[in-house]
Amino acid sequence: MSAFWTALMQESGTTMKPSSARHPETDGQTERAHQTAQMMLRTLIRPDQKDWVDRLPDIEFAYNTSVHLAIGMTPFELHHGGRKGRIFADLLLPRPADIDAACSPSSVRKYRELLTQARANMQKTQARANMQKAQVRMQQQANRRRVPCPIRAGDLVWVSAEEFALEQDISRKLLPKWFGPWSVTAAAGDEPDGPSFVINIPEHLTVHPVFHASKLTTYMPAKSDDFPDRRSHDPPSMDGHQEVDRVISDRKYGSKPRQYKVTFKACDRDDTRTITT
Repeated sequence: MSAFWTALMQESGTTMKPSSARHPETDGQTERAHQTAQMMLRTLIRPDQKDWVDRLPDIEFAYNTSVHLAIGMTPFELHHGGRKGRIFADLLLPRPADIDAACSPSSVRKYRELLTQARANMQKTQARANMQKAQVRMQQQANRRRVPCPIRAGDLVWVSAEEFALEQDISRKLLPKWFGPWSVTAAAGDEPDGPSFVINIPEHLTVHPVFHASKLTTYMPAKSDDFPDRRSHDPPSMDGHQEVDRVISDRKYGSKPRQYKVTFKACDRDDTRTITT
């Protein structure tokens, strides 16, 4: 966030709540309003969809004159006081022709404006209360199936393969769904549905090491006796090369190239492979 926008928000008294590019969930009200507008447009536009711009005023009028469940009234009533406010002012305040001469027309206009303003303030107060109730209902609905994040620092986790921008000419569809497992270094957020975590990613993978909890899953180690030949799911190197960690043994048959049984850095130490030179 630039210094200009930070100063502008402070000047206007706006509290900023920035979202992350990996997990944006801070503007749901606007997204839901867009969905409603799109649904209304589908019922009005022609099959060729070339008149959607001309239909926007109709959509705006219908949206602003419909009662919203969150505020308990129409947006038009909330912003302008609504038709009800003007009707109450006309009924409760006497007209200049029906009152004594001691009360001037300017006083009548003043009281009329005060009553209209009071009506508008009451509507705004009621709208705020209704919105708070709606937020509580939405929070309860969203948290029905949410559980505390089980990941802690030091745990081994799998990382979603979608987070890696692999440069090799390979099909992403045929890659493993998860890479790792790697250890969690520390937490990096406090979102209610799970924070972000710093993962100890191997150095040869050029990716930002912070991942949201939705992109991680806990590692459940299997018994080595059940899968004795299982290889680790370490992702391929970005440049096509991997650094050898240690040479376990070597052999040579006749004139064939010598073979080495090795392990690689940033891979499971039990994952041995045979290479030739």
